[in-house]
Amino acid sequence: MKTVAKFFLFFIVLQGMSCSDSVKDTVSYMANVPVYMSHDEFKATTKVVATRPLMTPGKICLYGNYLFINEIGEGIHVIDNTDPSSPRNVAFIEIMGNIDLAAKDGILYADNLVDMLLFDISNPASPKLKSRVEGAFEGVLPNPDNDYPVSKFDTDGKVVVGWTQEVITEEVKNTTYYPRGDYLYLASGTSSSWSKNMVQPGANITGVNGSMSRFAIAGKYLYAIYIQNLWNPQPLYSSYYYGPTGWLKIFDTESEKCEFVNSVNVSTAVETIFAYNDHLFLGMSNGMQILSIENPTSPVTMSYTWHFWGCDPVVVSGDYAYLTVRSTNVCGRNGNMLQVIDISDISQPKTVSQYTMQEPYGLGIDNNKLFVCDNGLKVFDATVPVEVGSKLLFQTSDFHGFDLIPYNNLLLVIGSNGLYQYSYANNQLNRLSVIPVSK
Repeated sequence: MKTVAKFFLFFIVLQGMSCSDSVKDTVSYMANVPVYMSHDEFKATTKVVATRPLMTPGKICLYGNYLFINEIGEGIHVIDNTDPSSPRNVAFIEIMGNIDLAAKDGILYADNLVDMLLFDISNPASPKLKSRVEGAFEGVLPNPDNDYPVSKFDTDGKVVVGWTQEVITEEVKNTTYYPRGDYLYLASGTSSSWSKNMVQPGANITGVNGSMSRFAIAGKYLYAIYIQNLWNPQPLYSSYYYGPTGWLKIFDTESEKCEFVNSVNVSTAVETIFAYNDHLFLGMSNGMQILSIENPTSPVTMSYTWHFWGCDPVVVSGDYAYLTVRSTNVCGRNGNMLQVIDISDISQPKTVSQYTMQEPYGLGIDNNKLFVCDNGLKVFDATVPVEVGSKLLFQTSDFHGFDLIPYNNLLLVIGSNGLYQYSYANNQLNRLSVIPVSK
């Protein structure tokens, strides 16, 4: 109905225009109009508060005996997971626009729309804001209502923190009108490799992220992927939209304020990132990009693989990469599958097998077991990687999983129903606990 109403209004406006007026016309239309905050107001929105229930959980990061869970667009839950059979919600960090997170050596990294925040988590139950990297993700905006185009805006001295939908009227310089309806992308970021031993927070450790993440920590560097939108702030119908640009940004986690080091242009189809040994594996809507980080501040593209259009996280173990391709209204409509890719020659990756899935999301691999969020949870025997899709060990469909982390016989699954924890020791899959979403 929104779309019909929008074009009905647009048609009426055009009917009232003079065909002979080819210089300037007035046009009215429903649009996303920006909601602004000053930088000081924006910064003041970040604070640590009492616990709150899970409502719309997103990405996850396991750090020692603690778990950080993103509440999409609102902040981060802090969970004491010392006893996985009885996890305790101990704090909530309010972070406007937050989507991604990562942790390393007593510091929690989180996106805050255009900025990146660093929290001291030497005591994870009581995080403290340490510093802010201003403009870390320049050009990032909250997601608008995609039923409507975006009106002009100006971020000089202020931050766009949301949108309202209003009818606006503009004077335009031509009589050819094409409602634009561009898409914006909210910042997000990471996947990282992990060690096999649980250690206490505060030690020199790197947190473990799920496969849907857009932050990855490798060595002393944090790698973040995001989409920057470039706009010419002129009236909508007479302006020119330059289009999105994909970036891989690199930050030095050992510098005092996590200094920005370098940025590398990547595909605008980039979605996820996974760090493994000396390489970064970028999941894209149309394939996978592999970059060498032998020189960690100057990543170099080694190769690509391609597939039909679909949402695409990736994880790696040994000589094989595993990725899921999901087709929905947003991601594409060509199919759903699990792909296995031989990366023994990193310059020439080869798809060696693929298996039909139902609606796959995140995945992870540990101890020769591949875990996939697919209409619930599926666990496969990955002892022979090329046969993994035909070696189903366990399956459950009593919840909808979005992403997961398998770690040292502990499986964490996050989804629309909440956080589920399982033990997968001794070839058994046993549920340990659930933190449900509050309805």
